Amino acid sequence: MSIAENVAAVRERIADAVARGGRESREVTLMLAAKHQPVESLLEAVEAGVHTFGHNIVQQLQGAVAGLREAGVTTSNAVIGPVQSNKLRAAMDAADRIDSVDSLKTATRIARRQEARIAEGLAEGPYPVLIQVNSSGATTQGGCAPEALLDLARAIVELGLVRVDGLMTIGANTSDEAKVRESFALTRELAERMRTLPGLESATVLSMGMTGDLEIAVEEGSTVVRVGTAVFGERQREGTLSVYPARRIEDGAAARTW
Repeated sequence: MSIAENVAAVRERIADAVARGGRESREVTLMLAAKHQPVESLLEAVEAGVHTFGHNIVQQLQGAVAGLREAGVTTSNAVIGPVQSNKLRAAMDAADRIDSVDSLKTATRIARRQEARIAEGLAEGPYPVLIQVNSSGATTQGGCAPEALLDLARAIVELGLVRVDGLMTIGANTSDEAKVRESFALTRELAERMRTLPGLESATVLSMGMTGDLEIAVEEGSTVVRVGTAVFGERQREGTLSVYPARRIEDGAAARTW
């Protein structure tokens, strides 16, 4: 199937899940996980109506943004993976938002860099982020602990130059649907509690769900789903025939993918 056909199939899955949850399809944004994807594939996705991309690797983010701009295409781009301190400047210059902030240390670095960007005339106002929550408690996943979320959100607000737009999580890495749903429900509940805090009333973004569990995430309130494999297929390293394996669940019984 073509990228356009795959996008249509994913949108249908989202629409079905939205209907079960009694919501509207326009409430859910399809973000395509663009790791290792050539600009040509991103342009095909844009032609299919997708304008939001998530990037794990800063260098690839820069290349994608440059290539899309050269093609005369405007897109929204977010960082969905951890950012090393030496890559932060490049990430902030290329991305519209960082969706993987999980510590005050990282947020403080973003605030300091945003101050410099403002002084250089490169930006105005606070830089937008999502706080990543480790809703499953898995040691293999990033994110702050659920019990630490509210204190972290308060501290980030006090920095002044970082704006919290909402939360991001990776669902529980298991074939047990009940546990996956529990991790998404916990994140939604945390988001609701976070919005009662001063300065966080508008933090409505809830980025949850990937290729294998997007229906559950949407039913639990997700406003952004991050999908890669269902649209682009299995990822390949450039110049090789080796295919990236699907992300394995912890008990090894099945696989889940972006």
